[in-house]
Amino acid sequence: MGYPHNTGGIIQALMALEAALSGGGSGSAVSISMTAGEALTAGDAVYINTTDSKIYKAENDDTREKATVMGFVNADAALDAEIPVVVRGKVTTASTSLSVGSQYFLDAALGAITVTAPSVSGDFSAVVGQAVSTTEIDVQTKTPVELV
Repeated sequence: MGYPHNTGGIIQALMALEAALSGGGSGSAVSISMTAGEALTAGDAVYINTTDSKIYKAENDDTREKATVMGFVNADAALDAEIPVVVRGKVTTASTSLSVGSQYFLDAALGAITVTAPSVSGDFSAVVGQAVSTTEIDVQTKTPVELV
């Protein structure tokens, strides 16, 4: 599989490698410990800020960096707290009404996801995974695509 030659591609390649080595896809989740750059809530979709290497709530209507979802936090975290980020596998979201089997996208609301693909020019379409229950998503992030 080819990966884009950018930060998102590097993250995808590392996640694929780690998932392959740890048996990802068998129900287990792969997580990486990161430092929170702001207060986070369990289930938030997050990205890595390239300036300070901390994680922040992702959004699809700002920059490509902010739309490049690393994964989801599985617990609340305060500013500068260490928090595991699920980069592959199942994670419980803040939603209790996910549509099982549906693909989910990053939303414009900070850290949120939606079943509706974005359609506004200048926004980014970023697939984050597929709902496996009404509260859980199988994290399968993709490189964001800017809409024109």
